[in-house]
Amino acid sequence: MTALHFALGLLLLPALAQDKQDPARDPGRVKRTLDRILSSPEFETELPKIDAKETIWRWISRKLAELFDAVSNLGNMAPGIYWAVMTILLAILGGILVHGGVVVLRALRASRARAGPAPRKNTRAEDADALLARAAKAAEQGQFTEAIRLCHRAALMGLDRRGFVRFQESLTSGDYRGQLRSHDAERSVFLELTGIYEPAYFGKAVAGDAEYAESLRLARRLAQERAS
Repeated sequence: MTALHFALGLLLLPALAQDKQDPARDPGRVKRTLDRILSSPEFETELPKIDAKETIWRWISRKLAELFDAVSNLGNMAPGIYWAVMTILLAILGGILVHGGVVVLRALRASRARAGPAPRKNTRAEDADALLARAAKAAEQGQFTEAIRLCHRAALMGLDRRGFVRFQESLTSGDYRGQLRSHDAERSVFLELTGIYEPAYFGKAVAGDAEYAESLRLARRLAQERAS
C-alpha cells in the first residue's frame, strides 16, 4: 500500500502544485479525494478467503455461473460469446473423455498381454483328438512310452477345455493334481493316468500295449466326457 500511495502522490504532484498556485483549493478536500480513490474496489489488495469446504467442482460451477452472468451483460455480443465459450468447454470435455478412453484401452491391452492369449475351446478339443490319433500311430509302431505321454497330454488338453485346469507347459502333474483338488471324480481318474505315465516316462517301468490301452481309456474319459 505504501508503494501505491507513493505512485498516486507522484500523479497528484501537478495537482498539488496547481493547488499552491490556486489558494482556493482546499487541502482537506484533496485528502478526502485521495482516500476515496484508495478505498475503491479497483485498489483492493486483499485476496478473497478460500473456503476449505468448497469442492473443486463447486468452485468450477460458481466460476462458470459468474462467467455466464458477465456474458449476459454484453448486450448484442452475448449470444456469440456464449456459444464460443460453450464450444471451447465442450472441446475440452471431449478431449478429456477421449484421453480417458485411450488410457483405459491401453490398460486393457496391457492386462490381456500379461494374461496371455485366452484358450480357444475348439482348438483345445481338436488338439486332444489329434494327440490321441498320434498316440495310436505311436502304439502301432511299438512306441508305447511315447503313446502314453501323448495320452497324458491329451487328457490335460481336455481338462483345460472343460475348465478343470489351466494348461501350461511349465506345470507338473502334481500342479494339475492340486488344481483338481475340488473335483474328486476327475482327480481320481487323473491319478490313475499319472500312475501309468510317470513310471513309464520318467522311471524304468516297462510300457506295453496293456498300459497304453488303459492310458487311452483314461485320457478319453478326461478329455471328452465327465468321469463317473
